[in-house]
Amino acid sequence: MTLQPGAVLVNWVMGDCWRCDGRSLVTWVGPAQCAGQHAPIYLCRSCLVAIERRTLSYFMEHYPEAPAAAVVAQPYVPPPLPERPPMPSSPRPPARPVQVVALSVTALGVRARVDGRTGREAWRIIRGRHPRVAWAAGAYGLLLAGLAAAALVRLVT
Repeated sequence: MTLQPGAVLVNWVMGDCWRCDGRSLVTWVGPAQCAGQHAPIYLCRSCLVAIERRTLSYFMEHYPEAPAAAVVAQPYVPPPLPERPPMPSSPRPPARPVQVVALSVTALGVRARVDGRTGREAWRIIRGRHPRVAWAAGAYGLLLAGLAAAALVRLVT
């Protein structure tokens, strides 16, 4: 970026404009002072141009013989990004599918589901991957069968 003689480098940042309350690219124009405190004043491009025009018209009305320099806000031009080396194109190993293991424990029993499969194959996979869960489900099934048998004996006698 080359600067012309007399040009001022303006830093534009994303923020809130203090004049129009809009959120856009703004630049710092100076501090506001009140009761010994300072606050930074930021303006967007359109508000900065409006204030510059108003300021120049004021100077032209009150000091018509003084030469006035035209002040124009420059639009923000982001700096170029550094070039990155190309990413290596090595083949990736195939992704493992997501493991889905679901056990439904109800009053009617235990139902298993693994990776979209149901029934015996699902129980075989669960016993291999999660043996403690399989033991707990089996114990629950035995407990449920025992309670059903006890209720049946109670009803018959």
